[in-house]
Amino acid sequence: MTHYPLNKGVNKPVEFKGLVGSRYLFLLLGGLGGVFLGYIALYVAGLSSYLTLPLAVGSGFCWVTRVFSLSAKYGEHGAMKQLAKNRQPKRIVNRTPHLFKDLKG
Repeated sequence: MTHYPLNKGVNKPVEFKGLVGSRYLFLLLGGLGGVFLGYIALYVAGLSSYLTLPLAVGSGFCWVTRVFSLSAKYGEHGAMKQLAKNRQPKRIVNRTPHLFKDLKG
């Protein structure tokens, strides 16, 4: 039986097979679960196994490589930093010309 260490010490991020941070682990598991549910839905819908199996394996492979590349590129907290950067407004616009007109009396 093989042993896979998850933690390397106190105050160190979770690392498993190159994925650094629990966010990427959850992203990987959620994506593979979605691929599996998609495969089940296509199989129950009546599509051929010769079509659904390569589609599921291919999309699962693409998902795994994408998550590993994101982990390698951004590190533990980099994905959250990218999301925060994309959510910030490009500029702040004030379109009310008389903002304090009512307060003057």
